[in-house]
Amino acid sequence: MAKIKSAIDSVIRRLPRFVFGADDEHYEIQPLTTYYMIIVPTVVLTIFGLMMGFSAQSVTSIAKGANPYMAYLRPSVIIVIALIIAFVVHKIPRHIFVRFAPHAFGLGLIVQAMVITPLGRSEGGNANWVYFPGIPVLVQPSEFLKLALIVFLAFILTGPNRDFSNWRQMSVLAGLPVVVTLIDVMLGHDLGTSMIVTAAAMGALWIAGLPKRWFGYAFVLAVPLLVFLVIQNPTRLRRILVVLPGFAPKRDLSAPEQIDHSLWAFGSGGVSGLGPGASREKWNYLQAAHTDFIFAIVGEEFGLMGTLAVLTALALLVWGMFRLVRSTSDPFVAIVAAGVATWIGFQALVNIASVTQLGPVIGVPLPLVSYGGSSFLFTALAIGVVASFARSDAGMTMWRYSDPATRRRDPRVTPKLRRAGGSKARK
Repeated sequence: MAKIKSAIDSVIRRLPRFVFGADDEHYEIQPLTTYYMIIVPTVVLTIFGLMMGFSAQSVTSIAKGANPYMAYLRPSVIIVIALIIAFVVHKIPRHIFVRFAPHAFGLGLIVQAMVITPLGRSEGGNANWVYFPGIPVLVQPSEFLKLALIVFLAFILTGPNRDFSNWRQMSVLAGLPVVVTLIDVMLGHDLGTSMIVTAAAMGALWIAGLPKRWFGYAFVLAVPLLVFLVIQNPTRLRRILVVLPGFAPKRDLSAPEQIDHSLWAFGSGGVSGLGPGASREKWNYLQAAHTDFIFAIVGEEFGLMGTLAVLTALALLVWGMFRLVRSTSDPFVAIVAAGVATWIGFQALVNIASVTQLGPVIGVPLPLVSYGGSSFLFTALAIGVVASFARSDAGMTMWRYSDPATRRRDPRVTPKLRRAGGSKARK
């Protein structure tokens, strides 16, 4: 028994240490662990999303008489290209992002405004897509604009002579870009994306150091505006009333709605699920099964264990980004990482609330898991930006050079040892 207890104690001592408080002065965040907490969940969610996307989308292809493998070839190519771009981005030094932040933000605003031009395309009541001649897929510019806004806020708020207690200065430097971005997104009537943009901006501004009471004032001002936007649109109002106790209309299960099929999918899956590819609801019962409601298909095929695995991977990804926020001494890095982490975390919560009837159906995809070219591409790009900061913080090489301040921390580089006495020892 003594040997068994000693072995157990030895294993426990080797387990990673998780500290949730900030009052432990002896705890040091390991930058290499932070880097892999960002990379590994991203890869896991991407692979799982590829599998689930094929499982859900193949049914639609078969129903149309098409080859499901050929139909899924195009989104697979988009995902591979997105991963290559993210890999390249995650090796770009910080100063490149700083230099091009204003240009990216301006480009994002211009392309987003194109949704009201003849190139704009509408789907599901939202005109939030743009068709570019020669490109075989529609582009959703608001996904890029999320990242561009976050990086621009980090750029503008880390400039010289910034007074975060001066509300006039901050209204121009921080408030104006956010308001312009929201107006630009609402040109396509996409309230769901506007909510994600607002959350991402608030996460970035909170870490930037703006007075906390200002966020309370912003919330008080935003509530009446949000109520107005909901009331003046019958579809939005109905989606809100469905989840409010006492206001929801009586259900007619002989004509089930989308949320009914979603809940039936979770119920059918149980604890362990029906098995990969065995979903029934994806057979043209549950709309948007491969996009906004992919989480319901995960629950049906892999059960509670599968949904918990997805939630764990998303939580680790967001946690890794906030570890970087806590450990870095660079305000630019902290603001960008906080904005991207809030974006991914809040969007995941909104999507999961929608498919489980804990919240209204808003129509935002589950990050990295839902089928969607623009969403996956720019989410992967945003993660690549944050991973580049984590990589630099860990002392890893960035395009064949490393930061002199962290070069000695690169775990793959063995320092060259000199003999005692220097040149005399070599004689």
